[in-house]
Amino acid sequence: MYSFFSPFPFLRILGLWIIGFFIGPYGLIAFALSLMLVFRQSRIFCLILMMGVSYVRFAQLIERKSSIPNHDAFVFQVDQEPIDGAKSRRIRAKVISVRHKNRWIQVHADAILYVPLKGIAPRGGQVYQVYGSLKPIREALLPGAFDWKAYYARQGIYASSFVAKESMSLLANAKNRTHFIHMLRNQAVFYLHQALPTGEHRNVAEAMFLGIGNTIDFETRQSYAALGAIHILSVSGMHLGLLYMGLQFLFGFLKRFRPYGPHTYFALIMLVLWTYAAMSGFSAPVLRAAWMFSVLLFAQVFRLQSHPLNIWAFSCFVILVIQPNELFQVGFQLSYMAVLGLMLFQSKLVQLWKPKNWIVQQTWELTCVAISAQIFTWPLIIFYFHQFPNPFYFFLLNPALVLFSTLTLGMGFLYLIFVPLISHIPFVFSALGRLFLFSFELLHGLMFNTTGRFQTVISFVRMNALGIISYYMGIGLLWVWWTLRRVLWLYLALGLFGVIMICRLMEPWQDEAYLTVAEKQLVFLRTKGVFGQSYGAASEAWLQANVSPWWARNQVVDTLSRRWPQGSCQWKYRGKEFVYLANPSIQRNPHQIHLILAADLDLRDPRFLKSWRRATWYFIRKPSEYRMAKLKPFWPKKVYYLTEQAAVHFP
Repeated sequence: MYSFFSPFPFLRILGLWIIGFFIGPYGLIAFALSLMLVFRQSRIFCLILMMGVSYVRFAQLIERKSSIPNHDAFVFQVDQEPIDGAKSRRIRAKVISVRHKNRWIQVHADAILYVPLKGIAPRGGQVYQVYGSLKPIREALLPGAFDWKAYYARQGIYASSFVAKESMSLLANAKNRTHFIHMLRNQAVFYLHQALPTGEHRNVAEAMFLGIGNTIDFETRQSYAALGAIHILSVSGMHLGLLYMGLQFLFGFLKRFRPYGPHTYFALIMLVLWTYAAMSGFSAPVLRAAWMFSVLLFAQVFRLQSHPLNIWAFSCFVILVIQPNELFQVGFQLSYMAVLGLMLFQSKLVQLWKPKNWIVQQTWELTCVAISAQIFTWPLIIFYFHQFPNPFYFFLLNPALVLFSTLTLGMGFLYLIFVPLISHIPFVFSALGRLFLFSFELLHGLMFNTTGRFQTVISFVRMNALGIISYYMGIGLLWVWWTLRRVLWLYLALGLFGVIMICRLMEPWQDEAYLTVAEKQLVFLRTKGVFGQSYGAASEAWLQANVSPWWARNQVVDTLSRRWPQGSCQWKYRGKEFVYLANPSIQRNPHQIHLILAADLDLRDPRFLKSWRRATWYFIRKPSEYRMAKLKPFWPKKVYYLTEQAAVHFP
């Protein structure tokens, strides 16, 4: 009997492997019994075994939590090379020991540490002692915000700390080795600086070609995201794909020299691809793309007759066997779903219209590429980022953006490849550098002029997990209808989409508020009908990362931001009175009050707090143990530490 999965064995294996992640031990037993009772076939045991191994592999990674006792100092080893951010370096560290009651205790735990950019620059393998403590990773700040605690828990990381440079001391140094890859990377940075002046062009080039994205400002990232081109700002499948096609063209002549020509062709392309992947830092998107193209190249060179969908499933399966947590990475989901959309829909969309004009035909094909990539990815973009490029500007400008970005990438690769050979010829070197700069001016001129004049992004869009599942089910039904041409499947798909729309329209508005801290400043957030309000000095980047998901869930369409007045202030919300205390003051109102204590409030003489004992206290910064002991005689019934917990909810 013919099965849809017959030509795609790895598609079936991949499905079973993913099911095994979620089914759990009891679900696995129930599923196994039902399969055995229904089918009574020996190969069912293979399916059960596959899901069982998948579950065990996933459980190995998520059950690595190690308890860390209370401590005032700890020793860690830098596990991976630090990643530079806008304000600090992020270090993945292995905690070796902690000091508990003046006694060192050996532990085995992973942690994420943040150290200032200025000062000590840790390297992989170094061992440091830190005077301070590790803290549990904070839960999601607001409903719908990205849950960093769950994200790191899937990697076996449950603690983090912001480490001051003066609290760190080096215990053991790592061997200072200058790797060949690091030399290539530094040389590439040098050549980029030679061609591009200081500013946005240079910053984007470092991110685009080498994965160094810590110097890109928020406005530039927003411009790329608004036009659906954020993937250009990191080395990804698009970059590896262009390099792969260029290498095929460059080394294609070798395939004619048999029997060793094809093997040499394969080895050279693999060497260049993986060397470039190493230069760009072996980030997850680069590894995914390099692995996928390696599988494709292997099948192509050694003439393995396999459907692209099977190659797609095989590359995905291998990654999930090695690192099951990749399934929950946003980049993994977007990249593989985009490729799946291209494989399934791009050729079919192109066949719908055959323009005779060559320019129109190329524009139509580029538009089909954009549409195909978005079919499976747009629900994920809305689910994770709660915004979406304006469809009008997206489809109007996408062909030009694809053209200009491809031109920029192509010129960049040509420049980096040939500049070592022509650097001693000033005229040629200067001309190639100017062409490279001109390609960036074209790309950024189109992009920044568009985002600066038009509303190119739709904000506060919402999509929940049930909506995503229903959408993919609807796409599956439409695919069956397109293949079998039976109208019943079309009616089922339209009915499913109709139910989704009705459920969305029936969602009620919610008026609620939250109190939290943003960038060491007090922030009060609320929704009122379709309007969102923010009080405080929160930056636009912080609001987008933390508050936009909550506003989107509450159907907000417009927002208003205001700053606090200087000094102490007070406000009311639904009968509750809030007081922000910047200077010592005595409470004169006898009723219940929510008291927010400023981070720099003078608490050397805390007797004024006696009049606030009936209030609920909110510390912007948790006091030291010495200060806490001084405050104990005046302690209220409820106390919150805003920097160490999720935002406080006021319904």
